[in-house]
Amino acid sequence: MFVATKLLKIGYNQAKKRKANKDAQFQQPHPNYTYPNPYPMSAYPPGVAPGTNTQYIAHEPPAPPASKGAKLVSMFISILRFLQFVFGLAVIGLYGQDVRHDHEDDDTYHAKWVFALIVGFLATSTAGFHMVLPFLMKRVNNSSNPKFHLPQFVWEFVLCIVWLTVFGIFGKMYIGVYPSSSSSSSKRDSDSSTSTSSSTSGLGDASKINRMRHAAWVDLVNLLMWVFTASWVLVRWLKSRRANAVPDVDVEKDNQI
Repeated sequence: MFVATKLLKIGYNQAKKRKANKDAQFQQPHPNYTYPNPYPMSAYPPGVAPGTNTQYIAHEPPAPPASKGAKLVSMFISILRFLQFVFGLAVIGLYGQDVRHDHEDDDTYHAKWVFALIVGFLATSTAGFHMVLPFLMKRVNNSSNPKFHLPQFVWEFVLCIVWLTVFGIFGKMYIGVYPSSSSSSSKRDSDSSTSTSSSTSGLGDASKINRMRHAAWVDLVNLLMWVFTASWVLVRWLKSRRANAVPDVDVEKDNQI
């Protein structure tokens, strides 16, 4: 009995030592041993490193291609912006001649002509900005931000008001007025009233009257073009506002259900 107990103790100690040696070998592998990487770097998507939280990485779907009608409208608006730029420069040239003459003659600047120059400069700068804007938006986004539609409409509405003011001032002064010194316009002078023909002396010489009469019609063309583009911007803003309001209505319906 004593010998059997001794043999059991020896066998138990030997088994315990073997188990401890196996555990030590498993915990401390050979220094030259390398574990295989179950997730190699080639398996990760570009721009994502191991340990990166990819839960919130979302890829925006590509924008749908523009329709043929949208492309034609965009081309028409681009041409109209170019015409606004050209006619704005024309106004600056027409009214700038008188301002330059006043400066050369050391005369006081007339506020009406200076006001027309300022309006022409603002309109030309705005049209030039809209001509460059599509090229800038291609680097940032495919479409303009709808948040800028309302400020854009407000600014173009202001331009419509000032163009209407310029046309009202110079149209009242020069439309229907012809220089009485021109021999070729005797028939037109006879049709007009004598008070009109006698008052042309205060409006300048024959060349100035003709130039200002043409400038008044150029002011009208500028007014019509800016009214059209302002209306177009207003329609875009209303459409974007309606499109943003549709998801909110759907969410409210889902909550009610």
